[in-house]
Amino acid sequence: MAKHVDSRPEKLGWVAVVIGAAVFVLSLLLIRAAHSWALVPAAISSAVMMLTALVAVGRVRLARRQYEEELDVAEYRASHAGGELFEESDEALQVAARANRAYITYFVPVFTVLLGMGILVAAIFGWRALSKAGPPGKAYLALRYAALAIGLFLACVISGSYYVGASRERHCRWLRPCGAWLFLTGAFFLLGAAVLIGRYWEIQIEHLDIRVARLGFGVLMLLGGESVIGFIVEFYRPRSLHEELRPLYESRFLALFTEPGGIARNVAASLDYQFGFQVSEAWFFQFLERAVIPLTILMVVFLWLLSCLVVVEPDEQGIRERLGRVVSAQPLGPGLYAKLPWPFARIFKFPVERVQQIPIGYTPGRKGDKTQEEESPEAEELRGDMTGRVIVWSKTHNKKENLFIVAAKPEEGEDRQLEGAIKGRGALPVAVYFMSASIPLYFRVNDLYAYAYRHKDPKKTLEEIATREVVRYLANVDFFEILTQGRAAGGVELKKRIQTAADKFGLGIEVDFVGLQGLHPPVRVGKAFDEVVAAMETKHETVLKVERYQISSVRGAESLALALVSAAKSYKEDRVRVPQAEAARFIDQLHAYRVAPRVFVLRTFLDMLENEGRHTRKYVTVTGKGHEVLTIDLKEKLRPDLLDLNLQEKSE
Repeated sequence: MAKHVDSRPEKLGWVAVVIGAAVFVLSLLLIRAAHSWALVPAAISSAVMMLTALVAVGRVRLARRQYEEELDVAEYRASHAGGELFEESDEALQVAARANRAYITYFVPVFTVLLGMGILVAAIFGWRALSKAGPPGKAYLALRYAALAIGLFLACVISGSYYVGASRERHCRWLRPCGAWLFLTGAFFLLGAAVLIGRYWEIQIEHLDIRVARLGFGVLMLLGGESVIGFIVEFYRPRSLHEELRPLYESRFLALFTEPGGIARNVAASLDYQFGFQVSEAWFFQFLERAVIPLTILMVVFLWLLSCLVVVEPDEQGIRERLGRVVSAQPLGPGLYAKLPWPFARIFKFPVERVQQIPIGYTPGRKGDKTQEEESPEAEELRGDMTGRVIVWSKTHNKKENLFIVAAKPEEGEDRQLEGAIKGRGALPVAVYFMSASIPLYFRVNDLYAYAYRHKDPKKTLEEIATREVVRYLANVDFFEILTQGRAAGGVELKKRIQTAADKFGLGIEVDFVGLQGLHPPVRVGKAFDEVVAAMETKHETVLKVERYQISSVRGAESLALALVSAAKSYKEDRVRVPQAEAARFIDQLHAYRVAPRVFVLRTFLDMLENEGRHTRKYVTVTGKGHEVLTIDLKEKLRPDLLDLNLQEKSE
């Protein structure tokens, strides 16, 4: 019996592996040359396609060996009919069949889980890397790179269509995932080509490259999660008796768009596969199959027509463009506007009321970022809060800080030292210092057309203007003066200078604030400056103590002298005025005595009782033999006693 086994499926599998490897290498080279994040998902997708092709090659090879083994067993049985001993050993001799079953039962599920987890990890790491990536610069060869990306797109679509069509042949079913991933890779290349074309034509869409990359990573996360979940669902789904064996790692989401027969038929096949019976034969599903294409087309048309309406938010302004040209330089205010559908017209919107920030003299860092000096031995000792919220002179607090030259005002006596140094009789004093600066510049857009259309990169232009003005300003101020008490005035002055320069260039911006709070010595000498500042503070404290002692000593002596003089004058007045007053009093008393001697004596006696005997108890005695003692209380009564009340009643 002649046996003939077709090796075409295996050859197609190896060709798919070569195609996947070639596309993967070309995508890496294109990413490196174009500096485009939008092409990274295409590289990941091509790597997944290459892995699925390798698994398909293994499955096709084992199936071919099993088929050859079955032919050998059938031929052996035909030539040794009735050999019961050999019939019992047939099962043990089927090595290829057992290997094929083990491959499908164990290797494919493990590969499915690992593939899904690998896709998830790659997509998540790529997504996180995008949060730290800045916008790409201008690519002068972007159009050539876009042409190469379009060529890769066509190659992937053509080869993917071929493999999807070839998967309908016998023993080629496991090549269908390769075609699906080739289609997805081609879609990613097409998106990347659109981004590169937009970069070449300088289409003003902020972070378009990163947005497209996020879309690609999101699709990869969906497919990776589907692979892991599909492995779990495989254990619980019902199975029909003669169902088609399909790869476990095959994406049903991609199959909706790549398998032959249309989306509705693919959905029906997926439902039949999941539930184990012919769901697609129901009348409701057949109705949906007939109506899904018109409804989808109608929905796409409505979505396309929705691009005719644009809403400009209250904090935004817009510039109308038609066929790539600006219709009017007058910006559109907040409201609802109608335009031609995309891509014939658009309204470029920008949040003009939003305050924007530009870092001058430094590159902001995030928690966990490494500085340029991370490899130095003292890097760990110098590492500080990389977010910049806490600024310590001796700790790094930004990813990068530029050094500015600041003038040094000569101290007392340094002028003569400078003259002597010029004549060769001494060392030159320090004339300039280096200073690190973290200067945030806050601005708003007040002329959208000038800002967005008259300058290629207005933010970069404003940053260069501000850096130039900062360099000029710091070169003409004293280091210690700007470091201690000149920051507020310096910020106001820099704001005026930057605004004047920006108006001269026609940037269409308004500077709101320039902060000089981040001025400090370089980090490497920050500790030494801390010691200098500590010495200056100690000096200032000592001077204040001396001034306090001087003030307390001088003012204390002056106050003591004044007190002594005042006491002497008081004593003088007391020694002069009191005797004079006493003499005058005695003269007046003598005159009163001469006028009424008895009244004077009685009045003097009563005054003595009232004043001198105020706190002494008095007793009045009468002459005779009476035994009654009368006590007279001369104190003033605060309230009437009960006895007095009784006496008043009797008298009445």
